[in-house]
Amino acid sequence: MIYCKKCVQPNTRPGIFLNKEGVCSACIGHEEKKSKIDWLKRKNELVEILEKYKRKNYYDCIVPVSGGKDSTYQIYTMKNTFDMNPLGVTYRYNDQTEIGKENLDNLRMLGFDHLQFTPNPNVERKFVKKTLIQDGDPNIVSHLGCFAFPLKIAIELNIPLIIWGENPELEYGGKAADRNNPFLDNEWLKKHGCLNGKTAEDWIDDDLTLKEIAMYRFPEDEELRKAKVTSIFLGYYVKWDPVDNFNISSKLGFKKHPDGPRLGLYDFADLDSTDIIIHHYIKLLKYGMSRLNDNISTEIRNARMTREEGIKILMSKPERFPEEEVNIMCQNLSLTREEFWKILEKFRNPDIWKKNENGQWYIPGFLGRID
Repeated sequence: MIYCKKCVQPNTRPGIFLNKEGVCSACIGHEEKKSKIDWLKRKNELVEILEKYKRKNYYDCIVPVSGGKDSTYQIYTMKNTFDMNPLGVTYRYNDQTEIGKENLDNLRMLGFDHLQFTPNPNVERKFVKKTLIQDGDPNIVSHLGCFAFPLKIAIELNIPLIIWGENPELEYGGKAADRNNPFLDNEWLKKHGCLNGKTAEDWIDDDLTLKEIAMYRFPEDEELRKAKVTSIFLGYYVKWDPVDNFNISSKLGFKKHPDGPRLGLYDFADLDSTDIIIHHYIKLLKYGMSRLNDNISTEIRNARMTREEGIKILMSKPERFPEEEVNIMCQNLSLTREEFWKILEKFRNPDIWKKNENGQWYIPGFLGRID
């Protein structure tokens, strides 16, 4: 593992690459945000786009919302900064937490119409179990639902503008062309939608039918073109910072976790789902990095933490083991703890992890090349 010279991301993180100076693509993208991107120009471009859709239908746009701090910020900004009439649209996963429900209710009470889809729990559980076993990722299903449902609603209700949040390729490290792409389309979803390059149809077999996964299927490109649906990243046009988004959302009633961070540094992130915690924890097995690396790197890039301070945290604070979330997942998917760990061990990366003489897993040279 080789670490970025500016933050604490290793080159094993998906989508990250280091340039010849040893700087990761996420840090390069952040430098572009600070010094190369004309944010006033981009904001004016956004205003021009929004004017094309404003007051054409009852709803001017769709904002996919989970109730998290980002979606609270997004929909509030659309209405109060840009004078839009947005419809909030939610794919409600069955592992939604109580604080996630509270924050989603708070978002609605800010004064928005809201449309929610709750999937068949039996189908969702079967689907989640399949993606966990085959790909080591229980969040593929929720990502499929969170992307597919708003797209379907845009077509069915004739609301041809969807406002998504950040462009992950700009915030977390992608190629230049992807960092500077304002549009979300099927090609982007297949490459960058946390779907391991698969669509819903790729999961169909004798146990999971086409009828059962219908809601998870993306509309075809021709359907989207015919309906003239445009999907854009708000984070392409407006500078994105999770801490700023939280500060704005907290003033609107958004609640952080009362017991501190569920993973990583932030007590205001990853609150609405239990499966997302397992998703992030499995990254440690696959890539030798965790939510701590993500959050610390964000803090370093935004000059709220030095790299030296970030390294000390990584070396002294191991990522929390998600005991409660593992128990919930095992219960939901009818797995014993032994079965669950047998599944996870299949995805432990042997190029990163080794066993010591006591049979304990460790990462040789962990952080050894970070400075």
